Amino acid sequence: MPASLSQALLRGQRAKPADRRAMVRIVVASMQKHCTNPNRAACVEIAKMIVSKYPLTFADTTEEGEQLGVGYFSLVNQLKTRVEHVNRNNVTDRIRRPRTMATTSDVTSTKTARCKVDSYGCTNWQPKTIPDGETVDSLEDRRKNMVAMFQSAGPRAADMPDIDNSMNLTYIHQRNMINSCPPPSIISIEEQWPFLFTKRGLCAHFKTLTGIDICDRVGEALQTKGKRIINFFQRQTQNREIQGVLRDIDTTAIQQSQTGIAAVLLLMKNFLEKEDAIFILADCYSILSRLRSVIGSFDGLLAYKLKKRGFLGVYPFVGF
Repeated sequence: MPASLSQALLRGQRAKPADRRAMVRIVVASMQKHCTNPNRAACVEIAKMIVSKYPLTFADTTEEGEQLGVGYFSLVNQLKTRVEHVNRNNVTDRIRRPRTMATTSDVTSTKTARCKVDSYGCTNWQPKTIPDGETVDSLEDRRKNMVAMFQSAGPRAADMPDIDNSMNLTYIHQRNMINSCPPPSIISIEEQWPFLFTKRGLCAHFKTLTGIDICDRVGEALQTKGKRIINFFQRQTQNREIQGVLRDIDTTAIQQSQTGIAAVLLLMKNFLEKEDAIFILADCYSILSRLRSVIGSFDGLLAYKLKKRGFLGVYPFVGF
């Protein structure tokens, strides 16, 4: 290892690009002693070990020190790129041999249709067991009761405790339908599981699927990332439209946990998106309850006023 890299590891400093590339070459050479063409999974394991041991030196972070993604994505790419570069002229090692399966002359193999499975990041992709005290018939009865409840009470029924309990118990049936092959249409899923298309039902399903509360996570991300986005656009003094949006937004509102709204408005203006593509625009004197009935049962409606336009935009998402 270069001496400067060893000092950076001891002091917890960022590695210089040249030192990082030298380290990648040494690591790949060591890996090829065991396997001449390591796959990406092997590179991921090695990169994860390196970053976990020396996060201050090799982890993917922002200028403020915030980790980006898993923290080792760029190192994985460097390792795999180095492997491919070393094997560029070695056709034998570069091309992987196809897997062979033992076959008999008496049995003819038949191809079966396979659906693409993408369970990356999921902790509960497809449950195998039915909840205690429930049967297939009882779960189907719960599903039918929820459909009837939705037809009679509408999306507001999603706030009822009984619906939360039934959605949680029937999660295995929801995943069975979503993961079925061929995959069902969105319309058929909505017909069978209407509460899955409400904010409360979708967020609860996502939390069970991934273990992440998406409402809180998005809100936190918009608060932290939103400030950085606003600071970036505040430096774009030559863009009159961006500066106009910054003047229209109440500065006190930005300081009072509405950073996300400001960031979304600035991004939409920067990419020439129309405001009515994501916001519901209405007259300032429109009654908020009427707007609530238009967009369904959403908690925490957040309103902002664009001074010059005289419009009131209602953004249906909590945590902003």
